[in-house]
Amino acid sequence: MIKESVIGLSAIAAGRTRYVRAVAAMSQLAALYAAGTLGDKKASHRRGAEVLSSLCRRNGGFWVKAAQFFSCRPDVLPREYIEAFQQLQNDAQPVPFAAISRVLSRAWGRDWRDQFVWVQEQPTAVASIAQVHRARLKDGHEVAIKVRLPKVKRLFEQDARVFRALSVLAAPRFQEFDLRQAIEQLLAMTAIELDFRNEAANMQRFARQQHHPRIRIPELLPSLSNERILVTSWEGETRLRDYLDENRDKAADLLGVLLTSYLQQVTRFGVYQADPHPGNFLVNEDGQVVILDFGAIGILTPDEVRRYSRLLYGLMGFEGKVDIGELFVQAGFKGGSPETLKALALYVLTDQLRHQGPVAAMGDLMERFREERISIPDSYIGISRVLITLGGFLMNYDVPFDWTPPEQRKAVAPAETMES
Repeated sequence: MIKESVIGLSAIAAGRTRYVRAVAAMSQLAALYAAGTLGDKKASHRRGAEVLSSLCRRNGGFWVKAAQFFSCRPDVLPREYIEAFQQLQNDAQPVPFAAISRVLSRAWGRDWRDQFVWVQEQPTAVASIAQVHRARLKDGHEVAIKVRLPKVKRLFEQDARVFRALSVLAAPRFQEFDLRQAIEQLLAMTAIELDFRNEAANMQRFARQQHHPRIRIPELLPSLSNERILVTSWEGETRLRDYLDENRDKAADLLGVLLTSYLQQVTRFGVYQADPHPGNFLVNEDGQVVILDFGAIGILTPDEVRRYSRLLYGLMGFEGKVDIGELFVQAGFKGGSPETLKALALYVLTDQLRHQGPVAAMGDLMERFREERISIPDSYIGISRVLITLGGFLMNYDVPFDWTPPEQRKAVAPAETMES
């Protein structure tokens, strides 16, 4: 354990001030929880959440991404951390196009501009690991060029060492959950996202599914894509969130399409886009919802699809008379008897469904499982994270989370969805 910490902390010199901040924050947390051992645990969690939120906000980049990841993990963190991390937004600054051009030159050759009529040097989107530029090919097609930011892989590798070291130091303070395992999951997911060849393969796999007619997936241009560059069809730049902010009367329709799609992905396809952040959705002129960003997708086996579908719909009353506790056991939950699992589920859902709705109830149930030290399958954690995030999006526009199975829903035409 000491060796792991020393190896990780040796990255401090390379990472400069953000790592010094991290060590200072961990010292604060250690002192905070030591002082609060006999006091109010929730108060300690609230103060600890403030300390870590401030750290992630100041360090930016991967640190904000990590906070956003954990903001959807009630199985890992106490509610106080969840609520604090949900407030963090990625405010990444664009990289000058001269640096982006060097990346394109190394991939496509110095005369790379000859393939295009024009390329917009101002990015249309900027995130923690990449930025996107709009362009038009010589054949007339408009495309989106997603470029991995220079040095981001090296910075991530430095951050990963420090996160591992900090998780070793912090784990004794968070004995209710396996912090080290959760951080390893985050690091593994991010490492995969940094190689755009993975995203290209994910996009093609996702696009092969029989999606709702009002779901649109960008088309990949494999000949122009590689580890650091992903080129797809240009799908416009009307963010679904921005559109709904101006057209709230369209929220039920468009978010209903999105919700139907995700239920279909999880409970029918076994392949789902695993980062339903509001910034990853557009709306086009045909009233379709465009899904972006396939750096992370969830893959379920046919058996997992069957078991999780029965569990989710059983919890919401669509499976008739079922033994909820037994469904949890069949889905791979461990650490409690079927009777305990059923009692916990019914206790939380009966109360919370009335007051907060099904998504909040799901989050509360995950938290109770964490408190009772019930082991939750990783694949179910991924599903819950997606549904909780999506539920928060719907809640912002007062759209209820309708669990009706996809095949029982009526198809709705995009009548005047983009009406001016």
